[in-house]
Amino acid sequence: MIQLLALDLDDTLLTEDLFISEENRRAVCAAEAAGVTVMLASGRTLFSMRRYGRELDMWGRPGYMIVNNGATVISTHNEDIILDKPLEPALGMEAWEIVRGFGLTMQYYGEGDIYVSGPSEYTERDCLLTGQRWHQVDSFAASLTIPRSKFVIPGDPAVLPGVEKALKAALGDKANIFTSKPYFLEVLRADADKGTALAFVAEELGLGAQQVMAIGDSMNDYGMLSWAGVGVAMSNGKDEIKKIADYVTACSHQDDGVAEAIRRFIPEAFALNEGS
Repeated sequence: MIQLLALDLDDTLLTEDLFISEENRRAVCAAEAAGVTVMLASGRTLFSMRRYGRELDMWGRPGYMIVNNGATVISTHNEDIILDKPLEPALGMEAWEIVRGFGLTMQYYGEGDIYVSGPSEYTERDCLLTGQRWHQVDSFAASLTIPRSKFVIPGDPAVLPGVEKALKAALGDKANIFTSKPYFLEVLRADADKGTALAFVAEELGLGAQQVMAIGDSMNDYGMLSWAGVGVAMSNGKDEIKKIADYVTACSHQDDGVAEAIRRFIPEAFALNEGS
């Protein structure tokens, strides 16, 4: 029986206009009413996840939230950081030298702010998606002496695969490098991803992988779908994610695919709801 449900946000729980549909909201709340711990798991910062926690009434009660693609885990009870895996400054510097060689920008995050080496149309998209503001850092290299949760390289989807290849060749197994969207390439600590964060939370709750379901769509969800006993890929997800999933939804994020998965794998939630 599923006891822990991890939900990606963008292109999974959220529609294109960045809302939780009423059907998905009801399904998530029904799962919680049936005793399932529901956890949001996103590449977003806490700042840009707060509104969704409010919509699902998560704040102020026991629970967890995976932010920064697994580099950080937050308690929804008091917003304490219970797991933190920042990237070492030396790796950030090394990544920046490579990115700069491609003529691209790089960015890191604060609470409501994006700090960038220079302007980018894709950083503007990030701001529209997350409600954050961007600020250019004049001495960007000097700002990398502090450990950061993650770095994002925003850029043309046709260019980023070459950057990803170069970063992986240089950093090897010292960093976790992946695309979260076609125009966002991310660099995290090697042991930081949604999968390791999900395993940490499950252990905190005394649960095994077979009692966990994770739903996602993109490469930053690979770890948690691989680890969970039930990994669900959205029909709109990447092919690589669908290949490792135990189930692929018939409905997309636009058509309540999360509710479909909850109904299939946590039927007791709907039985309880319909019987009340």
